[in-house]
Amino acid sequence: MHIPRSFSPELLALMAAMGHGEELLLGDGNFPLLSTGGPGVKRIQLPVRDIAGLLADILYFFPLDETVEAPLTVMESAKESGAYRRYGEILSRLGIKAAIGVMERFAFYDRAAKAVGIVMSADTSKGGGRSFEKGSNQRLAWIWKL
Repeated sequence: MHIPRSFSPELLALMAAMGHGEELLLGDGNFPLLSTGGPGVKRIQLPVRDIAGLLADILYFFPLDETVEAPLTVMESAKESGAYRRYGEILSRLGIKAAIGVMERFAFYDRAAKAVGIVMSADTSKGGGRSFEKGSNQRLAWIWKL
């Protein structure tokens, strides 16, 4: 098992600390990192240009919450840009059978206020942002839900 080079110690610590139903948000390079999220949200910047690849790396370790209808949610602009399709392909390739929800931009920002962590990538493709809820399956005992 490998830990992707794109992961920082901060990202690993955040993922390990997260519990059932808590949300992690991945943002593209244009995501409003400083003004989005609550006061206690952990903000992490990663110099990763391929947010879809980062999503795949995280999902290898990060089980999605199977108790909610759409544990992975994207902004509606992801459908226009083709990102929605790419994320669906990633889920399929990883054998994850989960629906991808779609939200209006400002509703997505409101939901981001509840995230425990926001990861901002260097990807500038349109519709890059997504939020996902942690489930209970574990790939590493020290990472993910308790």
